[in-house]
Amino acid sequence: MSNTAISPAAMHAVLRQLPLMSGRIVDDTRHEKVLSYMRLFLASPGAIARLGEWEAVRVLGDCLRQSSDHRVAAVAVRFLGDCIAVPEAGRAVWRCVADEQPDGAILRWIVENADSQHALLRFSCLYFVRMAAAGGYAEEEKEAAGGTLLERLDYRRYVVRRLLDSGSYFVVEEACRLLGVLVYRGGRLDPVVCELVRALVDRPFAQQSTGRKLAVLAAVSALFCGTAGRRAVHCLGLRLLPLDRLALYLVDSDRLIRDRALDVLENTLRLTADAGCGPAVGRILAALAGSAEAGAKVRAVTVLRIMAAVVKEAPSNTRLADTGACIRGRASAFVGTAISLLCLAHGLEAEAGAGPHSPDDELHLFLFSLIDPSAASGRPGATADAAAGGGGSARGLRNAVLIEAARIVREYCRAGFDSDTVLVLSRLLEHKGVQANAQLLQLVLDAAVGALRLARHSADLGIAHLLELPAIISNFAIRAPGLKTLFELAHEVIEAKDSYDRGLFARFCAALFRSVRARLVDVEWEARDTALEFVSAVVRGQGWAGARCLVCPFAGDARDSLIADAVRALDDPEEYVRASGAQVLATIVDKAQDDRHAVCTIVGHARLDRVGLASLLNDSEAFVKRAALDLVCTIGRTLALSPSSSYYDGSREWLHCLDYPRLYQLADDPDFEVRVRCASLLALLLHCWLLRVDDPHSDVRVLEGLQPGSLLIDMCGDSSRYVRRVCLDRLSDMKQGLDSHFSKHPNGGEEEEAEAAVDGDCSASNSSCVSKRRQTAGRDRKAVFYQKLCAIDFARLKGSLTAEHLYQEALDTQVERELMDESEAPNEGNNILDCY
Repeated sequence: MSNTAISPAAMHAVLRQLPLMSGRIVDDTRHEKVLSYMRLFLASPGAIARLGEWEAVRVLGDCLRQSSDHRVAAVAVRFLGDCIAVPEAGRAVWRCVADEQPDGAILRWIVENADSQHALLRFSCLYFVRMAAAGGYAEEEKEAAGGTLLERLDYRRYVVRRLLDSGSYFVVEEACRLLGVLVYRGGRLDPVVCELVRALVDRPFAQQSTGRKLAVLAAVSALFCGTAGRRAVHCLGLRLLPLDRLALYLVDSDRLIRDRALDVLENTLRLTADAGCGPAVGRILAALAGSAEAGAKVRAVTVLRIMAAVVKEAPSNTRLADTGACIRGRASAFVGTAISLLCLAHGLEAEAGAGPHSPDDELHLFLFSLIDPSAASGRPGATADAAAGGGGSARGLRNAVLIEAARIVREYCRAGFDSDTVLVLSRLLEHKGVQANAQLLQLVLDAAVGALRLARHSADLGIAHLLELPAIISNFAIRAPGLKTLFELAHEVIEAKDSYDRGLFARFCAALFRSVRARLVDVEWEARDTALEFVSAVVRGQGWAGARCLVCPFAGDARDSLIADAVRALDDPEEYVRASGAQVLATIVDKAQDDRHAVCTIVGHARLDRVGLASLLNDSEAFVKRAALDLVCTIGRTLALSPSSSYYDGSREWLHCLDYPRLYQLADDPDFEVRVRCASLLALLLHCWLLRVDDPHSDVRVLEGLQPGSLLIDMCGDSSRYVRRVCLDRLSDMKQGLDSHFSKHPNGGEEEEAEAAVDGDCSASNSSCVSKRRQTAGRDRKAVFYQKLCAIDFARLKGSLTAEHLYQEALDTQVERELMDESEAPNEGNNILDCY
C-alpha cells in the first residue's frame, strides 16, 4: 500500500464518524478534505467490496436524514456519486442506492434537494446526477419510485434552471458538464436536450438578461467540450450560435460576457472546417471597426482579441490548410498589423519581413488611429474615437491596444518563427517605453522566448538565430521571472549541444557566460539567485570537465571566475543568494572530482575555512543551513571517501568546523529538512570513524569527540518520519556491513591481541606496542557500537514510517477520547480531520 493510500481501518473510522461531524466547524475546507481522503480510499483495490461490508450506503443515507449540516450531506452525496462511477463495481452501489434503501430514500432526497437554497447542495446533486447519467443508471425505470431519476427531476427544465443559476459559478459549470453527458446518449443526439438548448439560445438578444447570456454561452461551450459523439455535438453548437450572431455577445457591455464569447469564438475557429468562417470573421471585425454603439476601448480590445484568436487557432487546425487567405492569410496579416502597432507606438520601424499590414483598410485605420490619431485623420468616426478618450482615458486605451497587440505576436511566435520578428522583439525589449510597462515587457519577452524556442527545435535554423538569447539575458530590465524562462531556454540549448555547429556553439557559450556573470551582480537579489540556480543546473547536468567548450560551456578561466562568484555569494545580504551560492559550490565539488584544480580552489579558499563553514552552519535561515550542510557533506565525501581522496589529505577544514554542540543543535533544528541533512552528515562522520577506527594516525579522536553514532541513534526517535527514515536506512546499512565483519571475527579481535603479546619484547619497540594497543581499543569500540546497533528494533521502527501507521496512531490516541467530546468553543468538537 502506498504512503498516500488510506488503510481500511482508518477509512472505516472516518465513515462511522461522518454523520456525527460537528455543525460548529467554521472551516468549510475541512469537509472537502474529508471527501478527498475518502476518494483516496476509493482508488484502492477492492474498495467497493469493503464499503459493501461496512454498509456504507446506509451510513451515507444517515448523513442525509440525520445531519442538520448541509456540508456533511454534500460530502455524502458526492462520495456516493464517486462510488457509482467506479467501473464495473459501481453498479452494485447503484443497486443498493436504488433498490435496497426504503422507498428509494436517497434518490428521493436528491430530487427534493436539487433546487436547495444551499449552492453546495445544488452542486452536489448535479454531480450525483451526472455520475448516474454517465453510467447509464439515471435512465433505469423504477416503478415504485415513479420513473427514472431523470424523469423525476424533469431534467429538461432542471438543466436550464441550473444553467441560469446566478448563485454559484461552480453550479453552472457542473450543469454544463451534465449537459455534455445528456446531449449524446445511445449513439445519437438527444432531441429533447437539443431542443432545450435551442430554446435557450433562440430568444432575441435584446431580451436576454445577463444571466441568460452567460447561460447561452456556457451551454454552447459545453457542446464544444463534449467527448461522446464529438463531431455531431460540435456541429450542433456551431449551428446554434453561428459567428454572425456571436458578434452580438462579443461587444456586450459586460466584460465577463465578452470574455466567454471569445472562448466560444476560439472553439469555433478550432473546430470549424468551413472556409466561409474567414469571411464571417472579416465581417465581424469590419462591423466592430465602423460601429459607434460601443466605446472605442471595448471595440479595440475586442477586435484585437478576435485577431489573437484567429492567430492562435489557425496553426493548430490542420483542416484549414486549403482555405487560402480566409484564415491563414488573415492570421499572417493580423500579426503584421500587431507588430506595426507596437513599432509605431515606440517610434521603431518594423522590419520588412515582419509581416504585411491588414488588408482591411477600415480595420487598419481604426487601430492605428488609436495609437496615432494623425494616421487616420480622414477616417469617419476617428475624431469621435479620439475624443472619447482624452487624457488618462487615452493613455489607458493606448495601453490596452498595445497589450492586446503583444498578445497577438505572442500567439504567433508560439507556432511560427522568422528572424525579422525576433529582431523587432529584441529592439522592443531594449526600449524604455516597453521596459516601463511590466505587463507589456512580459508579453514581448514571452513572444521572443517562444520564437527562439522554435528556432532551437528546428534543425534547419540551427544555433545562429539563438545568438540573440545571451543579449536578451543581459537586459537588466528583465526581472527574475522572465530571466528564469530565458535560462531554461539556454539550458535546453546546452543540452542539445551535439546538434549545433561547434564554432557557433562556442560563440553562444562565450556570450552566455558573460551574460550570466553580469546578472550575478544584478541589483535585484532575485536575478542573482536565478543566475546561481542556472549555474548549478548546468554543472549538475553537464559536469565540470576540462577545458573543452563542448563538454561544459564553462571552461578554462571561466571555471575560476564562476567559483569566485559563487564564493562571493556566500556573503550576500540576501539569504536566498547565500543558499544558492553554497549549493553551486556543493554541485561543483560533487561533479568536479576529476578536476583537482577546481576542488582545491574551493576547498582551499580562505572563505571556506573552518570559521567560514561554521558561520554558514550557524546562519539564522533554515534554507542557508540546508545548503551549508549539503556543502560540508559533499566536501567530506570528496575528501574522505573518493578514490582520489589521498590527493586532498591535507584539508581537514570541513571536519574541524564541526563540534558536538553545533551538531546537537542541528539535530534538534525546527526545520525537518535541516535535520534530514544533519542525519546524512552524521552518517558520513560515522562511516569515516568506522573506516579509521583502527588507524592510530587518523582523525579518530576528532570523530569520536563529535559522537556521531549516539546522535544518529537518538534521531531515530525524531518527530518527522522522513528524518527517521534517513537515520534508519543509514544505520541499517552500517549494521549489515558490521554483521559481515563480525561473522568473520566473532571474538572481536581477541586472537589478534594475544598474537601481539607473543610477537616479541614490547620494550624493544615501545611505539609499535602503543600502536597495537590503540588498534585493539579501536576494535573494542567498534564492537561496542555494533552491540548498540543490535539492540535497535529496526522492524518496529520502520513500521512507524508509513502514513497508515501515523493515521491509525492518531485515531487510536485522539478520536475516541477527545474528538467525540462536544465543546462550546467554535470550530471544536468531534472533527474527524484532527486526526491528520
